[in-house]
Amino acid sequence: MTTQHSIKPLLRMAWFSAGSLVLHAASTVPGHAQDNADIGASSRVIADVTLSKTRDLDFGKIIVPRNGRLDMSAEETATCTTNNGLTHLGVCETAAFEGQASQGFQLAITVPNRRRFNITGPGRPLRVRRVTVGDTSGLQFQGRSGNVYNYTVNAADGAFGFHIGARLLFRNNQAPGIYSGTFNIQAEYQ
Repeated sequence: MTTQHSIKPLLRMAWFSAGSLVLHAASTVPGHAQDNADIGASSRVIADVTLSKTRDLDFGKIIVPRNGRLDMSAEETATCTTNNGLTHLGVCETAAFEGQASQGFQLAITVPNRRRFNITGPGRPLRVRRVTVGDTSGLQFQGRSGNVYNYTVNAADGAFGFHIGARLLFRNNQAPGIYSGTFNIQAEYQ
């Protein structure tokens, strides 16, 4: 089962630092000179955040005699483990993404709301849960808040990459067939 991804529009952002502002009181007394206002400003324009999918999330083939789950690690070379008598065959591939940003900036990678989505096929939808960002390059992990993973871009050239793993849940009497769907991943400066 292959899950296709749709990517939300990317933000174009620039970082501006406020310059100093020094104002001198103007004298209205005749014969006194007026002071001029010294105004300073600076700006740093940074690269757009770009993000592209390089590989779909693929859980492979699963024989489902009863309810159970398949857990996929979020590593480049993923592992898939099953429980409750389920059998996994074939590929087990995380979704892979590459992007570009500016070194040293904070980057938020947002996965689906509540870290879950469904994929559809001939039977009841399959539930994908615990969507996880992992196995990163060019990023330093700063923490997670709900479905937002926070990083600092630490690659000198701003290039980064990451993988997405998840848990796939099956119900009793799940209809055989191909199940697929899409989910959104967003990367933006914080």
